[in-house]
Amino acid sequence: MYMRYIVLFVSGWFLGIMNLSGQQVAFRVIDSESKESLVGVNVQFENTGATTDLEGNVFCNVSQFPVSFVFSYVGYQSQKLTLPSFPGKVVDILLLQESNALDIVTVTGSRYEQNIIKSAVSIDILKPDLLRSVNTIAADDVLNKVPGVQVVDGQANIRGGSGYSYGAGSRVMLLLDDIPALQPDAGFPNWNDLPVENLSQIEVLKGAASTLYGSAALNGIINFRSSYATSEPETRFSASSGIFLAPKDKAKKWWGDTMRYEANMSFVHKQKWGKFDFIGSALFNRLEGYNQFTDEKRGRGNVVLRYRHSDKLVFRLAVLANVGESSAFFLWANPGSGAMKPLRGTVSDRKARRIYLDPSVQYTDRYSNSHKLLARTMLVDNKNNTNQSNSSFNQYLEYQFQRKFAKETAVLTSGVVGAWNNTNSQILGDTTFYGQNHAAYLQLEKSFGSRWTLATGGRYEYIVQESPENFMGTVIPGGKVTNGRMIGRFSANYQYMPYSSVRASFGQGYRYPTLTERFVTTTFGSFSIFSNPSLRPETGWSSELGIKQGVSAGGFQGFIDVAGFVAEYSDMIEFTFVFEQNRVGFQPKNIGDTRISGIELGVGGTARIGTVPLRVFGGYTYINPVYKNYASSEEIRNSVSEPVNVLKYRSRHQLKMDVEATIWKFRWGVSLQRVSHVVNVDKAFEKVPPIEIDLFGIGQYRDFNSNGFTLLDTRIAYETGRYTITALVNNVLNDEYTVRPALIEAPRNVALRVDVLLSKPGK
Repeated sequence: MYMRYIVLFVSGWFLGIMNLSGQQVAFRVIDSESKESLVGVNVQFENTGATTDLEGNVFCNVSQFPVSFVFSYVGYQSQKLTLPSFPGKVVDILLLQESNALDIVTVTGSRYEQNIIKSAVSIDILKPDLLRSVNTIAADDVLNKVPGVQVVDGQANIRGGSGYSYGAGSRVMLLLDDIPALQPDAGFPNWNDLPVENLSQIEVLKGAASTLYGSAALNGIINFRSSYATSEPETRFSASSGIFLAPKDKAKKWWGDTMRYEANMSFVHKQKWGKFDFIGSALFNRLEGYNQFTDEKRGRGNVVLRYRHSDKLVFRLAVLANVGESSAFFLWANPGSGAMKPLRGTVSDRKARRIYLDPSVQYTDRYSNSHKLLARTMLVDNKNNTNQSNSSFNQYLEYQFQRKFAKETAVLTSGVVGAWNNTNSQILGDTTFYGQNHAAYLQLEKSFGSRWTLATGGRYEYIVQESPENFMGTVIPGGKVTNGRMIGRFSANYQYMPYSSVRASFGQGYRYPTLTERFVTTTFGSFSIFSNPSLRPETGWSSELGIKQGVSAGGFQGFIDVAGFVAEYSDMIEFTFVFEQNRVGFQPKNIGDTRISGIELGVGGTARIGTVPLRVFGGYTYINPVYKNYASSEEIRNSVSEPVNVLKYRSRHQLKMDVEATIWKFRWGVSLQRVSHVVNVDKAFEKVPPIEIDLFGIGQYRDFNSNGFTLLDTRIAYETGRYTITALVNNVLNDEYTVRPALIEAPRNVALRVDVLLSKPGK
């Protein structure tokens, strides 16, 4: 350390002597608490700028004194320093981390780090402390706490943009470290793949985002961002165990005196060695489910390596593997004592193995332009005992260029994308299919003064799907289908106060049907799913007008956010019941045009009741999802369970709130979800053709449970030293509910979790 100071001082002094036109001032910028060197800190002086290197050092050529320097870094408080004369030594700059609940950083909306107050779209952010507090093991568990977000049997739904699609085709793009993580053949999110034990934050963007992120981002984005290694080693270990109690209706309890439980263990280790960063994490999960034959055993491992060759060139390699065995059923036996038992023939056993290999390179050239090369290779192998096995090899490659124009206060982001996959699946006629996706995008974001920020952009996407020329009687000329589409977006943000802004956005969306949607052919229980190679792409747009009001008064510090939104989709794809000669089941079809409008109120931040600090996060969402051609389409009217123009599998009202109080060494949290009744489901579930009777009891059950559901969870944690012990009770009211027909959700369950922090930065 002393040699570093000597070298900096001597080099600074020598260069100052040699520089006839001025002097060179040397700074070292570090974190005020951990004393860790900060890489990439912006230093502004004399209408120019510089950035710190890997050791936190920066040299500034000064023409004359006195001179003022401004040091700024995302997540830290900016600092200004005025030097009256040449200091003659290395100057240490200690930056303080932002503890302000109003200073939240996001990258998803713009592809570079910016304060959320500058964002022109609605974004919610979840931090890892909430994930640990609520004992999150699978990523989709915590997403249900986000206003306007609902996960229906694995399918993410943002503000009613999606319903229930039987595991095929997502309108919400799932990202892991800015790279698409949806299984390409089905467009399905594998939530268990995401390493929640090693996350810095989850960012949820609401509305069409296809311009920057492609086809599946028609309804929004969920971006899981991994954490970084720290200069001091950090190791965290967690273990939890929980049991499911009897449902409110004791007749539905099928497991007698045995125990239905879930147990988990996980760890993460972070460390730096010079220019080399290492992160390793793992999780093991065992579930004996409350629904019969819904068991799971899996293990997940994740390694992230990062080599900082210089402050200009960084290499990264991430490897993730997930291996598991699970069983599940599609339909219950009946809504009474068989509600937690399967209908005969609907149980499936699966062995899944998935591997992600993510190499990337980031380079900053001498003009401060950023170049990124992002890649992902995904290997999928799912074995299923019901003739639904599939395997695929998927590759993704993206080059991104970004230039920041300091004088023009503008940021240009552009890139090209290529994705390739080949899939072999028993539900796709046991045939090999090939797919390609190519795209180019451009976005310009410019600030006008300190208040206005405008952004515009466009994307061209080109899809190729290769299949047999004759697929089950449907002739596909040349065995190839291609489609291309140009889409655009525009947004504006006006910051009328330091932490308050008005935003408006309009974005077009485009989604081509997945291979599974076009070619799926399978059966489950009494139903079949039929292929539709003639499916057309979905297109759409979404717009939003919102106000984000920063509040720092009365003990509360945070945001109140109000947004009104409208989204329209053309040729929306839904699985529709068909009853034709020799065919009874569901088939994906272009049902026509839809509109979803609504309003959302959100709140997040910290507060105080007396001397007790609180953390608050939640909101209310109302949607009005309708078919634009409901009156003219007999097929639509005959497909919905009620004679009401409401899209299937949507809840009009959602209220969500999570509050946590800290008292001495205790933290007490309460989480509330109030979700209104799903008005419409597929009519065929309630009145099975051709006999038109309630064969599965779904209609009867929905009639008796037509008030929606209320889910109340609570937790209390005790933190002492390196240990945190948390006791949790979920579904305190033991409310019985479903989010999709014929599948009961978890009854009251209790759990105990222990977190051990074996080492801590700066300690």
